[in-house]
Amino acid sequence: MRLGLLVVVLLVPGGLATGMYTAAKNHDLSFTDREEQGVTVLGPALTALADTAAGRTPDLGPIRAAIAAHPDLELGDTMAEVPEIGDGSAAARSATAAGLAGLIAVLGNASNLILDPDLDSFYVMDAQVVQVPQALLATLAAAHPDPELTSRQAMAAQAVLAGRLEAIADALRNDVATAAEHTGRAGLTGRLTPVLTLADTITALDKRLTETLNTPGAADPAEVAAAATAAVRPLTDELTALLSARTRENALERGLVLGISLGGFVLALWCAAGVLWRTSHDVRRTVAAVTAIAGADLAPRPLPEGRDEMGDIGRALVVARTRLQDQEAALAQAEVAREQQLRAGFLHQRQAETQFRRRTQEIIDESTSVIAEELRQVTDKVSEVRTTAGVIDDRISVADAATNAIVGQAHDAEQVISSLEHSLRRVASTAELVTGIARQTRLLALNATIEAARAGELGYGFTVVADEVKQLAMHTAESTDQILRTIDDLRRDTTAMSDTITTMIDGIGGVGDAATSLRTVAADQGTLMERLAGQMSATLGRVDEMTDLASRLERREHERLAAAGKVALRRPGQPATPAVLINVSAGGLRCIVAGTAAFAEGTTADAELTGVTDDTLTVPARVVNVVDSPGQQEIGLQFLVTDDAMAQRLVAFAEQMVG
Repeated sequence: MRLGLLVVVLLVPGGLATGMYTAAKNHDLSFTDREEQGVTVLGPALTALADTAAGRTPDLGPIRAAIAAHPDLELGDTMAEVPEIGDGSAAARSATAAGLAGLIAVLGNASNLILDPDLDSFYVMDAQVVQVPQALLATLAAAHPDPELTSRQAMAAQAVLAGRLEAIADALRNDVATAAEHTGRAGLTGRLTPVLTLADTITALDKRLTETLNTPGAADPAEVAAAATAAVRPLTDELTALLSARTRENALERGLVLGISLGGFVLALWCAAGVLWRTSHDVRRTVAAVTAIAGADLAPRPLPEGRDEMGDIGRALVVARTRLQDQEAALAQAEVAREQQLRAGFLHQRQAETQFRRRTQEIIDESTSVIAEELRQVTDKVSEVRTTAGVIDDRISVADAATNAIVGQAHDAEQVISSLEHSLRRVASTAELVTGIARQTRLLALNATIEAARAGELGYGFTVVADEVKQLAMHTAESTDQILRTIDDLRRDTTAMSDTITTMIDGIGGVGDAATSLRTVAADQGTLMERLAGQMSATLGRVDEMTDLASRLERREHERLAAAGKVALRRPGQPATPAVLINVSAGGLRCIVAGTAAFAEGTTADAELTGVTDDTLTVPARVVNVVDSPGQQEIGLQFLVTDDAMAQRLVAFAEQMVG
């Protein structure tokens, strides 16, 4: 539509210019045609004027016939005012000559002859319309001077006529010379020789009038009238030829220009129609191809193939479509590679978690085995203590009949028993310390369980380990309680032994051998208690190792530290969601999202991190843990790192953001 409007807009000035040119040429042709009509009347009028000046009776019929044949000139009224020659008197003849001269003057104006635009035809016209009538009128005036004038007046009138005739002769010569100089018709001067002859005749009359100024009188007009009559036909023919040539030239030029213009218009319209059809055809193809590409349809479609701009657009669209196809294939391959990498990473993580759980289980099993073995050894040692206590009881029974000599030794045994009771109290304190450690271990296992639950799927392995540590702590507490109960039994037995020794002191008099055996047994009991203390110290060391094990179980793959910075989460097709950063590591981050933005586990989003220096880093991530609270969500994100370069940038960025 726009191209069609442009064609119309461009054709309108051309058509307007062609129309204006045609109108101007038609005006020129009409102008020249009117001049030609005037020439057909001018010839009979000049002939009649020459006959009148020569003293002959003019024939006005041809003039009237010519005027009637060209009514557009509107000379009928002017012709009606021309009087007939009547009786042929000088007055009647002068009146007829003046009427014919007036008719010629009006004819020059009515037929545009006086306005002729070309120099050659203008000066030929000037000789006929202006100079020849004036020469004939002057000649007629010279032939019929006014008889009422005085001699001096007649002399002055004759001098004026001589001057007029000289000027007319010079004008005629100038007209012929100027017309010959500015015409394209060869031989114009030769064909207008009668005009020059008329000029010479007028000059000769002028000389005669000048020579006879002292004796003014009538001059013979016959020579001038005859020369004028002879000049009328060449002038008329030459002016007609010039006007006809101009008419032919204008008509030929008009026809040629019109033909070229019409041919140009037809050719332009044909080219415009072809361009319109070709352009609309190419545009439809281009629009269809662009619409298909915009709709993700990359199938081959016909496109413009010319060497113009539309062809360039078509070739550019082919290149764009090919590149889009290549990019789509590359994206598909990248997506497959990414899926494979993610799958491999997931399997690697699963294997690492399995290996970690297996190693942890081995450590726990090893530690619990050692602790159980050492606790069994403690139990054995306690049994030995009990056996020793039985031996002491037997020895005391044997020494029941001893003498009072061993009373002092018995007192020493009593002191040893007191010391043993004090040692048992320290053992009980140590057992209570083990009980506190077991309680703290169980609390630590509970905290690990809570943290693993907050970590979601990633903390599932830690939950299993925490449960195992809690079970181990419970078993340790139960074993410690059993030890405490055993120590309490020992304390009660020791108390009973002390009471027995006291009774023995009251009853024993002196049993040396029994006292010696009693001292030996007491020494053995001290040794056994020292061994028991060593075993309990080893047990405490194992418990410390269990505390370190809990710390190792609590440790994560990437240590997360509190960080200062900004984070925004961008989900596909949704605006960015600002969040408050809690902590960050090279493997992920935890943040708080306020408002109604709902994130579900497994959702993918781009995490846009802003560091303390306003540097930004965008990393694809997956939501692995969500804790809903009133008006907000606490979200754990795992970074989906696809290459080593991205991993290095994450490590550097995390170090920069750590506050």
